[in-house]
Amino acid sequence: MKQRRKTNYRMGKESLILISFVLFTLSLSAQGWEDVKYNRAYITGEGYGNSIEEADRNALNDLISKIAVNVSSSSSNEDHSTIKNGELDEVSRFRSSVKTYSQVTLTNTESIIIQNEPKAHVGRWIKRSEIEKIFSSRMAKVKDLVETGKIAESRLQIDDALRCYYQALLLSRLCNSVSVEFGNKEGTAQSMLPVKIRSVLLSLRAEVIEGEQSGNRYNARLKFTYDGRPVSSVSFSYNDGQGIVGPVKAKEGIGEVELLSLPQSGKIHITYETRFRSELDPLDGDLAMLYNGAMQLPLFSEAGADIAIKVKGGILRAGKQERAIPTAAITQITPEATNSKTPITLRQVQNANALLSCVQKVEDAIRSNNPVLARNCFTQEGYELFSRMMTTCGQVSLVGRSNYEFVEADGYLVGRYTRIKLKYRGGKTFIENLVYRFDKQSGKIRSVAFALTKVGENDIMNAAAQWPEVSRWAVLSFMEDYQTAFALKRDDYISSIFSEEAVIITGAILKKAAPNDQMFDSNKIINLGSKNSQVKYSKLSKEQYIERLRKIFREREYVNLTFENNVTKIVKTPRIFPRGALFGIEINQRYASSGYSDDGYLTLLFDTRQELPVIYYRMWQPDKTEMVGLQEFIDNIPK
Repeated sequence: MKQRRKTNYRMGKESLILISFVLFTLSLSAQGWEDVKYNRAYITGEGYGNSIEEADRNALNDLISKIAVNVSSSSSNEDHSTIKNGELDEVSRFRSSVKTYSQVTLTNTESIIIQNEPKAHVGRWIKRSEIEKIFSSRMAKVKDLVETGKIAESRLQIDDALRCYYQALLLSRLCNSVSVEFGNKEGTAQSMLPVKIRSVLLSLRAEVIEGEQSGNRYNARLKFTYDGRPVSSVSFSYNDGQGIVGPVKAKEGIGEVELLSLPQSGKIHITYETRFRSELDPLDGDLAMLYNGAMQLPLFSEAGADIAIKVKGGILRAGKQERAIPTAAITQITPEATNSKTPITLRQVQNANALLSCVQKVEDAIRSNNPVLARNCFTQEGYELFSRMMTTCGQVSLVGRSNYEFVEADGYLVGRYTRIKLKYRGGKTFIENLVYRFDKQSGKIRSVAFALTKVGENDIMNAAAQWPEVSRWAVLSFMEDYQTAFALKRDDYISSIFSEEAVIITGAILKKAAPNDQMFDSNKIINLGSKNSQVKYSKLSKEQYIERLRKIFREREYVNLTFENNVTKIVKTPRIFPRGALFGIEINQRYASSGYSDDGYLTLLFDTRQELPVIYYRMWQPDKTEMVGLQEFIDNIPK
């Protein structure tokens, strides 16, 4: 007599997944195994063995094989040959990937014992429609990563572009025949993305522009360009003479290396980051499994580069990167067209010698790691910010010589920039530009902040080109202070700029959400009309939001925000907020912290007319493809 058996398993925080597939089970109380086996709505597997356990394993393997065959066979682009030029073709690689990944992720599901031992016979099954649905979703994610990578590349954010292309390549191994396009060329993701990644790496160049010897150490500044233009950002590691250091994030085209000894070859070896393992979202089940050994990760020899270095009289001379040699002859894909806005012309301060003297004293304080040396250059509030930066942001040091400009706006005197490096344990490094706001009356620095990137600044200034000058600077300064507050872990400041009645919305992709790790509460889910059923939103009070932020600040060594690609506008005052003009900004936020990173979209409604700005509405969204737009936010703000 046939018996039905249900294997024991623990759900945990997420549903059990087969390549993240939720395995839908079928009650067999009213039908037999034969009905299921010959029902085309299901894919089934059978296994035989001397024991139930052996038969069950064989049934699982049989099911996995049929899943791989059925999914790949559904593609119109399938090529039935298995070997091309000594390598597996895409279909074979795809089937192999599905099998390998499934064997890691699929451990239990409902099954039926068709026959007991000693000649055990076990059956397993899954709904065909569920497989198709999940594969379609994954294909959409690959396409979204590729499009996001193109945008990042066009804005010269080469680290983001490489991360997106690399992760899209990994996921494409689980999605047969995903079609992507670069320029006028179209092909499958599995064939196009390796070429694209190599093309990006071959378009990168680095050179030593300056440096000096300090005792037995050597500091070298590197300039990075992409297709001949300074990058907005790129990440790399290097050998300092004893081991590998990094990843180091170059910003505005500049990065720095510290060498414990000069390389005997006369060349600094760097490796451009392509995998971004340290920035992997641990809650992304697909990518986490891929990165953690479900299949072999691709390597790109083009990521390695040697940069000539010369030292004469203790000064490091310029040397250029040797051109990387491709692993094989490739037809390179043309870089994405650069998408950059024309900078707004700023009014220069005349007779800025006193301001220059002040920031040079700040440089001396940073160089000596002693903020007190510049105490007289700051107001009390300004000094507290500077001192906190020196003690909170890892090891702070100067990066090369700074070419300052001092600009004037209504109510503002601004000094730009002191380039600094923030180095944390384990070698994680960020390059930042310090911007100073001077008090016109005293000539002292009343605040110091991390500047937005040139791209981010130009976005705001161009979006606000028709506004009064004071409004443009108010928005720019607010966003600079906002990102700096996270780096300095200023929960007190962040709390002070949120209205007590602020509407705070956090978003998450449910299959990735972990309420203890993100600003998301599954018990407070609200409906914003998102078309994507996997994206959910929760509403937090100010008190709840700030408390969770404090927990993050306590637990993580660093929190680094980068803002770019924004829409900024003056919005009509929603009826639930005080009357008067509010600014609305919708901006791409790149978030990096020790142990967790993400890339999402932040929307803020705020009033800058007070001494401190006031945020009335804050929302973070994880997915641009299903993002609720700024005007839609305003029209449907939850009560």
